[in-house]
Amino acid sequence: MSKVIFGLGSNLNNPVIQLQTAVENLGRFFTLHRVSNIYKSQSLLKDEQEDYYNIAVLAETDKLPQKILSITQKIEKDMGRIKLKKWGERVIDIDIIDYNREIIKLYNLEIPHNNMIYRSFVLNPLKDIMPEYIHPVLNISVQDMINSLEDDYNITICQNKFIFL
Repeated sequence: MSKVIFGLGSNLNNPVIQLQTAVENLGRFFTLHRVSNIYKSQSLLKDEQEDYYNIAVLAETDKLPQKILSITQKIEKDMGRIKLKKWGERVIDIDIIDYNREIIKLYNLEIPHNNMIYRSFVLNPLKDIMPEYIHPVLNISVQDMINSLEDDYNITICQNKFIFL
């Protein structure tokens, strides 16, 4: 079995409920072990979008990364996600942040997630579920990645231990 880390985000249609629904949907396909606190932050674009709510989920699976991507995209679609613009508003976004600490580069998938080191809303939830995490390419800890952030997007914990399990 492989460990997979998901990063989830939402800023539309009651984001906390969207996160809960997405976690329940992930639980239909994967064995879920941990869910982070819920974090609230401004958008990557720092525009007029509503604030984002983000969590990380640690799961276990026998599925390969391409199959996992297919499942997460179907969950997003079934929940009503429509991609209108890059980094635009969304009902749900489910990213594969890490897969068994492997380095995977495919035309439609890069693991570990290529922008995770710049995003407080990925790193802080990741630290909640796996404080010992070491980036498989950079070989640095999640805490060191957090410490090196240039912008934290005004991140705050908005709900402690919102555990769905």
